[in-house]
Amino acid sequence: MSDYVLLTDSSTDLTKDLRERFGVDDYLPGNITFPDGNTHDSTLDWEEISPQDFYMSMSKDSMYTTGIKNIEVQEAFFEKYLKQGKDILNISLSHALSNTYDSCRKAAENLKEKYPDRKIICVDSLRYSGGDGLLVSFAGDMKKAGKSIEEVAEWLENNKQKCHQTGTVDDLKFLAKMGRCSNVSAFMGSLINIKPLADFNRDGMNQIITKVTGYKKLYKAMIEYMKATIEPEPKRIFVSHTFRKAQWLEIQKLIEETFPTAEIIPTTVNMANGSSIGPGMVVAFYMGKEISEGLAEETKLLEEIKAKL
Repeated sequence: MSDYVLLTDSSTDLTKDLRERFGVDDYLPGNITFPDGNTHDSTLDWEEISPQDFYMSMSKDSMYTTGIKNIEVQEAFFEKYLKQGKDILNISLSHALSNTYDSCRKAAENLKEKYPDRKIICVDSLRYSGGDGLLVSFAGDMKKAGKSIEEVAEWLENNKQKCHQTGTVDDLKFLAKMGRCSNVSAFMGSLINIKPLADFNRDGMNQIITKVTGYKKLYKAMIEYMKATIEPEPKRIFVSHTFRKAQWLEIQKLIEETFPTAEIIPTTVNMANGSSIGPGMVVAFYMGKEISEGLAEETKLLEEIKAKL
């Protein structure tokens, strides 16, 4: 079995310690343009700005924009490992949110002739942030356990539609402006104390399902939704936020009490995704039942939960 590397991008929420733990060999950062007009790498380790300063600046209506590296940079990133005689398993941010996956796929195609004996498998995670990170973490576990590149890629393809999110963002203007959430316009307007809840749809886009009033009802709805959709005896749950530490800590506590077998991994949403989300998100990512078409079953479930709050 040929040796292979596990690669990803700057959407995973996996800081250096987590990348080392899960055996992520490398990642390619995208571009992020700060409000002053200067463009930087959108790294995962917050070297240039703290999460607090990043999200506080956004709350002052300063906007950040993101972009992918050009195809030559993507090819060079892959070629670094192909030259070492290694195959590549690359896990990308959802194609519904970025062109990253398309760039990876094109780079892999361009390198085929030059490296005919090497494998480059590009997986579209259909997820972002902690959802992307969760899938990468399981891929890393499997690689460490000796699974082949094909076995890990097959697991990802068969299980990515079982990766859920539940939570809220209390300011939708960033998602609306960046087009990062379907049907967001239906929930715009007066959002004082209104908490929309979303999950991933099968196209890899955030989709708002319902809304509740206040954090107390939000927490109850999140936990009940997780109980109804999560896998038996969950192994790992990512809990991510964008500058909502108190709420983030509270939901971690409730999840720990409800799912004692699960490891809770707390993360701050990375710059690449956070620039589109803005401050005010608190979300749990976990593996569970396969997501239905159009989130029809999940929508019905949350409406039933909401009616009992």
